[in-house]
Amino acid sequence: QAENLNTPIISEEGINMLIQLIKLMKAETVLEIGSAIGYSAIRIALATEAKIVTIEKDSASYQLAVDNIAKCRMTERITILNQDALDVELNQKFDLLFIDAAKSQYLRFLEHFKDNLVSGSVVVCDNLLFHGMVENPDSARSKRTKDLVKKIAKFNQELINHPDFETYIYEIGDGLSISIRK
Repeated sequence: QAENLNTPIISEEGINMLIQLIKLMKAETVLEIGSAIGYSAIRIALATEAKIVTIEKDSASYQLAVDNIAKCRMTERITILNQDALDVELNQKFDLLFIDAAKSQYLRFLEHFKDNLVSGSVVVCDNLLFHGMVENPDSARSKRTKDLVKKIAKFNQELINHPDFETYIYEIGDGLSISIRK
């Protein structure tokens, strides 16, 4: 479905790493920013015991995700919200925050939800190498892509130097970071 709709989703290598991390942590609660069609939330729910809250801004993607979650009989474990994540206020604590949405907003998402994380919670961000363009920005063809690549590179540095997190970026999929809340 993602391929037919040209909807970007996490790579197989990336989702497997994320699921393994959730299992190792014994994470009970996951917050996902960027549901798309519900693929990663469903894969997490099928492979782990975690309860997931996922947020999707786009109404069409949200509806597809709702349908896919229902088809997989995961409505008990996956709560999906159709809102801009930056407008969502949650009083819940999460063991893991997975950010895979508007790349230019990653730092804002992290800052917005960091109080929903306790010491030892983990943040995972996808697409941080952006098709190799972050390491080789001259390969970006359009101005829009070059600007996005600059924003991702800036976020990567801010994340690595963030005083509240210990971070490493892995060459898994399209670049996956794992940050542990201090």
